[in-house]
Amino acid sequence: MSTRKKSGAGDSAKLMMIEVKPGEPIWFDEAESLSAWIRLYGALEAASNAENTEAAKGRDLDLFMTFFRERLNSDHPNDWTKSITSAFLRHLESGQGKKATTVNRVLSTLRHCSAWIHRRRPFLAGDPCQGIKELVTDEPAWKGLTDVDVMRLRSAAEQLVVLKNRKNQNAIRDLAIFQVLLHTGLRVSELLGLELSQFREKNFHDVKRKGKVRTSKVFVPPEARQALDRYVTEVRGDQAGPLFCSQDAVRLERQHVDRILKQLAAQANSKLKDEEKIKLSAHVLRHTFLRQLARKEGLEFAMEMSGHSSSRYIWRYTKPSQDEKEKALSELF
Repeated sequence: MSTRKKSGAGDSAKLMMIEVKPGEPIWFDEAESLSAWIRLYGALEAASNAENTEAAKGRDLDLFMTFFRERLNSDHPNDWTKSITSAFLRHLESGQGKKATTVNRVLSTLRHCSAWIHRRRPFLAGDPCQGIKELVTDEPAWKGLTDVDVMRLRSAAEQLVVLKNRKNQNAIRDLAIFQVLLHTGLRVSELLGLELSQFREKNFHDVKRKGKVRTSKVFVPPEARQALDRYVTEVRGDQAGPLFCSQDAVRLERQHVDRILKQLAAQANSKLKDEEKIKLSAHVLRHTFLRQLARKEGLEFAMEMSGHSSSRYIWRYTKPSQDEKEKALSELF
């Protein structure tokens, strides 16, 4: 990043140019434009997140700036105060019917952004998000899989290796993806960001997690490692590049993993009653992995393996299901 200032007529306009990437300069009045500061924040700070997280933060900030301009007819940073933040959150909850969890996520985005700006260009009335409280939310529902669900999915994955035998299908790769997600709890972005060179012996090395977190080693348990070794040996080969890729050696994208897991769930659900059908996603597999880990090894172990920089959200992954709570209370005495 490089910066350069220039003056306008009579030095009345002081502009700053920040070159985020070569050939991508941002010129703005460093004191007078809130939208410019937010664009700069997005370019320098939010862009360090995973692609889907960056997009979500961008939508949150766009919603806020639309509200800010419409209500205040202004783009001046000093017009952003705590009252404006509170009014915007009420607008999301009451005016747009957003859930408390969504409103709190937006507030988290605004907090990070406003604090980032305030350190560089203090707001007149102080940080406009400081002291703003989150909405009270309902206890999050358990989103993981039962032991029976996991058994059925494993069986379905083995069946698909035989059934998916056309040239444009890649059942061995798909089995490896399922096994790695189930046994490591990686997010989709973390999984698809891996290079073949990062898989050595029993571990993935130097794994980029959410945000700026990196994990030096992620252990790959035997069942997942066996599926992964088979995929590399029989399908992928040892050429450098993405670990999980198409037949054209192009890195897979999130929608490809979604489709793979949808096909797997369809196979597992083919003979089940509606109330037994499995809803499968990479996030569900992550919930399942972390909860199993917390139950067997403890919450601190699950926290370490989650790749979170904070313990704030680990409970949503590790809380017991309603059935388990009822069973535990029934057998308490």
